[in-house]
Amino acid sequence: MPYRLKFDKEKCIGCYACHIACLDAHHSVGEIVPSFRAFQKVTDLSGTFEKTVCPGCIHCGKCEHVCPQHAIYREKTTGFILVDQDLCNGCRSCEAVCPLQVLHFNEEGKMEKCDGCVERIKEGREPACVRTCYPGAITWEKVDG
Repeated sequence: MPYRLKFDKEKCIGCYACHIACLDAHHSVGEIVPSFRAFQKVTDLSGTFEKTVCPGCIHCGKCEHVCPQHAIYREKTTGFILVDQDLCNGCRSCEAVCPLQVLHFNEEGKMEKCDGCVERIKEGREPACVRTCYPGAITWEKVDG
């Protein structure tokens, strides 16, 4: 059954727990890598309060539709958008359409992004960022078809 990740910037308190959880779930200790989350400053409507929020990929699929190499695809079991590194040519077409600007490019120039913790989900666990987001800014839900 497909899933959807949601991010509510109003609930985000900028604690970076999701960032740390993502790094811990996907990388080794001491490995220097960019986060699969973005860091953005937002201000309230009055302009008096500013905070940093860290949205991640919501797997909307916009990048999938513009990839000329078809390196970006929707995984059938979870519905999350994944990248086939062997097919990616680093053209960055995907970067221009990402609404949250959360795509990154590795040292080879190939796109990397959040995989929704697809392996954790297949094991019956929730994504690392969802598990650690105590204010509830990052949630996930099952969706029909």
